[in-house]
Formats: sequence, structure tokens, C-alpha cells
Amino acid sequence: MDLVERVPTPILTFFYPLNEPNRVRTKELQILCLGLGRTGTESLQTAFYELGYHDVHHGWHMALHTEEAPQWYRLSLAKYRYPDPAFLNRKEFDKGRLNRVDILANLLTCARIVLGNCEVVTDMPSAAFAVELLRAYPEAKVVLNRRRDVDKWHASMMATLGNMYSDWGSWARQWVEAENFWLMRIVRAGFYPKYRWDVARHGVEVYNQHYADLEAECRRQGREWLDWTVQDGWEPLCKFVGKPIPDTPFPNENAVGGFAEKRLQLHQERFRRANRRLMICRWLIATGGVLGGVWWWRDSDLVHSLLRRLG
Repeated sequence: MDLVERVPTPILTFFYPLNEPNRVRTKELQILCLGLGRTGTESLQTAFYELGYHDVHHGWHMALHTEEAPQWYRLSLAKYRYPDPAFLNRKEFDKGRLNRVDILANLLTCARIVLGNCEVVTDMPSAAFAVELLRAYPEAKVVLNRRRDVDKWHASMMATLGNMYSDWGSWARQWVEAENFWLMRIVRAGFYPKYRWDVARHGVEVYNQHYADLEAECRRQGREWLDWTVQDGWEPLCKFVGKPIPDTPFPNENAVGGFAEKRLQLHQERFRRANRRLMICRWLIATGGVLGGVWWWRDSDLVHSLLRRLG
């Protein structure tokens, strides 16, 4: 277990504060696209914007709006670390800022809204809560976006998300900058547990189980879903959601070759802030080491004894 996950979330938010959002839903969540990452999720996001939907939630959205990360972290703990199915409900996915009485009554689980006013969800972290979202929003249409060739999906994952935040730089940056801290928390509490901490070894099995669980839940609810791939394009998607087919080609976003560049573009400012602080920390440690060494040299009896012998 990650030792940080033993620390109550309010303590973490005290030391790594973010201005968590205070949103009020005025539009219904209409469509749940619950496929895993690397299954055309960003193409779907672009497509739904083109179809006239507003606020389509995607993993990049959280990278831009890290203030929602603490609540995703709370939800991830409730699913993977300290199982609490009762916490994973519509009220917790879809609520405004708690008042002071609520916070005092729910000190360890006080929540903010995460899906805000969005009409469509796709990609992680939503996909990590796919079954829970099916139960929380029974009126929403369901799209199971996937790739037919699971091996190609797995290769795409390993080339992009499979080793995300596993480098020493990411580990160091999390301790000196709040946004880096919370993004690391989401990855370690939600993403890696979903893949049993080893995308290379368990990715294909997790992929197959993910869709099997969703199909089983839809059948249990007597709920229709659209089985869809990017190659299917506009026609089945538009027919399913009741929208006219655009005259433009279906979007093709977030190819493997552009993933790293886009990630760097989204994170570069917070990386820069953290790296500056790390540099200051190194300077302070080095200065402290030099000063400590000088002090030891001046006051050490051993040094004085050696100097007397040499003299």
C-alpha cells in the first residue's frame, strides 16, 4: 500500500491545497462512453462537441482542471483501497460544495463535484468507475467504445499510458507542487489499481474483463448499449444518440505519436514550477551540507587531534 493513502484526505488537502470546484448541474448527463483509454476517447470527445454537446469530460480535462483531482482521489480510495460502495453513487459524482456542517459530519470523505455540468463522459478516470456510473445514471445512453484488436490496444497503451508517472522525476515533483501531487495520487490510487499495478502483464486480461463486466451490468439492467469503434465513424453513433450525421470526416485525435507531445504541452507549466522548487531544495540541501561540514570541521575533537599531531 502507498503510505500516503493512510493519511486522511483533509490533511493532504491542507498541505497540498487546490481550489476545488463549486459547480451546480443544470444539464443532465446524457451519454456514458465507458471504454478504456486508447479506444478513441479523444476522438469521441471532439465528435460530441461537433454534434453540439457541451462539456464532454475526458482525461485531458482533469489535466487542465486539476482542482477536481482530490475528489477523484477520494472516489478511487473508496473503490480500490478502502472499499465503500455506498460512497460511489450519484450524490458523490454529482454534487456541489459541502457546507461547514457537512464537512464536520463527513471529515474523512468530504466531497466536491467531479463531473460538474458535463453532458458526456469518456476516458479515464470515469472508465475506472464504469459500473458505478451505469448504476448512478440509469437514464444515460451507453457507448462501449473499444478496439477489436486487443493486442494493438495493448501496444498503444504501453507506448503511452502504460508507464505513466513511473519515473523518478514524477516521484520527486509530487512533493513540491500541489498539482503534480494530486495527479500522482490519481494515477497511483485509480489508474494503476485498475490494471493491477502492471499494465504489461495484466492489461489484456483487465481489458477483456472491463467490457465483460459492463455488458453483464447492462444486461442486468435491461439496458441498450452501442458497441462502437473509431472505424465505425459517424453513422452508428449519430443514429444511437439521435443526431444528424455531419458532413465532415470523423475526428482522428490523440495518435500514439502525438501523445507525449500533448502531455508535455498540458503539463509543462506545472513541471516547470516543480522543477524550480526542486532546484531550490537541492541548493538548500547542498548549502546545509557545506555549512554542516564546516561546523563539524571546526568543532570536531578528532579534527583538532589530527591537526595537533600534524603540527
